[in-house]
Amino acid sequence: MVSLTPYLHLDVALSGARAGDRLPLGRDDRHHLGTVLRLGPGAAVEIADGCGTSAFGTLVDAEVELVSDPRVLPEPRPWLVLAQAVPKGRKLDEIVRHACELGVDELRVIDTARSVVRLDERRAARGRERWNAVIRAACEQARRPRQPAVSGPIGLDRLGRDDELLLLAHPDAPPLPSVASVWQPAARLVLAVGPEGGFSDDEVADAVAGGALAVGLGPSVLRAEHAGAAGLAVLSAATGRWNT
Repeated sequence: MVSLTPYLHLDVALSGARAGDRLPLGRDDRHHLGTVLRLGPGAAVEIADGCGTSAFGTLVDAEVELVSDPRVLPEPRPWLVLAQAVPKGRKLDEIVRHACELGVDELRVIDTARSVVRLDERRAARGRERWNAVIRAACEQARRPRQPAVSGPIGLDRLGRDDELLLLAHPDAPPLPSVASVWQPAARLVLAVGPEGGFSDDEVADAVAGGALAVGLGPSVLRAEHAGAAGLAVLSAATGRWNT
């Protein structure tokens, strides 16, 4: 079994760094590497800055010494956005985690007509702080150098603007793979997933009238916390992002 080099995100910018440079480790990173992973001086690590740049290094006291020049991961095309209505409980944490592992580039929390959970600004701020922690851990686990941004809550009517194509998950709509030819010119694909009760008929009608596509996510009825992951997997495969 091949052992992977430990991978972590540091709160430092790797842009402009070079092999031989030393970068400081924060207290949490030192604890994770030294206490949790039991790594000592000289251990090999791979680090990323969360903005798409990563490099290999070795541990030297409370620092990482780069053994290679950083490399930049080009921004993918199309850009994949998951717009997710807030489900009950802590299910959104699971949604965020799975979306990151599947390669989502941006996450937007949305308010919908059938949303049971409503986030005021205070709860939304706490939620974003927690989701950012989930994003960081998920990107380290998935070995992704770029952390998706998370924003919201916003209204459904604010999706699908400019260079975006809004794909609205809705039962009985044409299957997502069948509309691949329509999304190819779009620079950004926004997959919108509703709450437990789905989107209302009025929301679907208004979105479609504004240029969105209603799409189906397969013959099975998926739970709200699984639909986004299923859609992102299809989009990643169909757009060729799994071939890179």
